[in-house]
Amino acid sequence: MESIDQIQLNFDPSSLFVLKIVLGLVMFGLALDLRVQDFKNVAQDPKAPAIGLVAQFLLLPALTFLLVYVVDPAASIGLGMILVAACPGGNVSNFITYLAGGRTALSISMTAVSTVASVVMTPLNIAFWGFPSCWACSWRPGSRGWQPGCADP
Repeated sequence: MESIDQIQLNFDPSSLFVLKIVLGLVMFGLALDLRVQDFKNVAQDPKAPAIGLVAQFLLLPALTFLLVYVVDPAASIGLGMILVAACPGGNVSNFITYLAGGRTALSISMTAVSTVASVVMTPLNIAFWGFPSCWACSWRPGSRGWQPGCADP
């Protein structure tokens, strides 16, 4: 059987183009339902975006690290999980928020703020949670997931 690290995904450029067009139309449709006042309301009460940033960049990577520790996947899968957890939300979350009847302006604002913050926070989270330092290796039993990366943190 082939190792998970040997699998390659090949995307057709024409289907990626169609995906980009559809995503653009969805976001345009969301924008048609929003007003400037919606974003002013978010700015007047910044508690929700602040909680979202803390959850996105501190809580989610920490919980993902614990999940990786418990599940003990291959190193590439564990690092991929932590990478996904350390990245900001995207347009799909805004669309799902809209469909669920949530506060779409808040979701879009949080996506914008977390995207800007991710320039600093994503590398920091990857360095802290994704690259096991010596303390992480001594804390973690010599399992198949992280042990080889412990030689030189």
